[in-house]
Amino acid sequence: MRRTIVVTLAVLVAAGVLFFGTRPARELAGDGDAPTSLVPAAADRDAPLAASGGGDLPDTADTPRSRPRSLRGTRTDGGLVTDADGHFVPTIDARRLFDYFLTATGEIPADAIHTRIQQEIERRLQPGAAAEAVALLDRYLVYRERVRALAQADVPDDGDLDARLATLMALRREVLGPDAAEAFFADEEDDARRLLQARRIDGDPSLTAEERATRIEDIFRASEAALPVDVREARAAARLATTLRGAESEIRARGGDDAEIAAARERIAGPAAAARLADLDRQRAAWQARVDAFRAARDRLERDTADNRATAVGRLLDESFTPAERRRVEALDRIAAEAPATP
Repeated sequence: MRRTIVVTLAVLVAAGVLFFGTRPARELAGDGDAPTSLVPAAADRDAPLAASGGGDLPDTADTPRSRPRSLRGTRTDGGLVTDADGHFVPTIDARRLFDYFLTATGEIPADAIHTRIQQEIERRLQPGAAAEAVALLDRYLVYRERVRALAQADVPDDGDLDARLATLMALRREVLGPDAAEAFFADEEDDARRLLQARRIDGDPSLTAEERATRIEDIFRASEAALPVDVREARAAARLATTLRGAESEIRARGGDDAEIAAARERIAGPAAAARLADLDRQRAAWQARVDAFRAARDRLERDTADNRATAVGRLLDESFTPAERRRVEALDRIAAEAPATP
């Protein structure tokens, strides 16, 4: 199971999309407590583009009617800011703005997407700052192409993940420049480093499952302190579930029994959670027993003719399950029938 987590992480690192953590847009758009040295773009971000020289809007103009299908019914994300001297300042909101329009990649030509983003930039910023923002957009598109090429390489082995992240970070700074790379990816890179640290702990055979869970939780606790309580709790619960599955897999692999699993659950998650999991196990076992009994009875009908068998199986389903349960069983049968045969 840990291998699955590691391979998934490797793909994310290779693609340059490791848990894109960002701050709320208003922090960098000039609202609230944003730095006074940054000035938000004067134009209302959702106002329609003005036609140049009058007449009809060009085909690439960003009006609701002319937007790509994937962007219709949405509000333009992100924002652009300048400093006190009128120069464009790279922020995570600028990346959000670029990525919003890049959502249409594959739906419309790349040059049409570039034109839309450039028009949006020029609508919001004065000419000098707009030119600086467009230059960063061009570098960002080059970066995305370079990352796409990197993602085509084989998924690295476990030991290569740190090197792959270092390569990705170096690529960002080479193509975007240090300031823009930091603005665009600082939070994401911090998340990646924490994930890799957690991976090393998760793969340490000298630690017990409980010790791994505690150390991994310590890694994320400080970084998530500013998140809403419900978000923190959801993330912690997801990590706990992963730890429990890993611990149970290890116990089963070495021949451990249900009592050992119950004890591990209590140590890792506490008595109340262990009791809930045990009850869930009983419910799942009871359900599986009912499904197995139905399938065994259905198999005994194989000797009947096709017409008689269909009628008998339908009656057996009605006798064995409620209508909602019957749909669930039928769905399970379809999934099993469509699954490739195990060699």
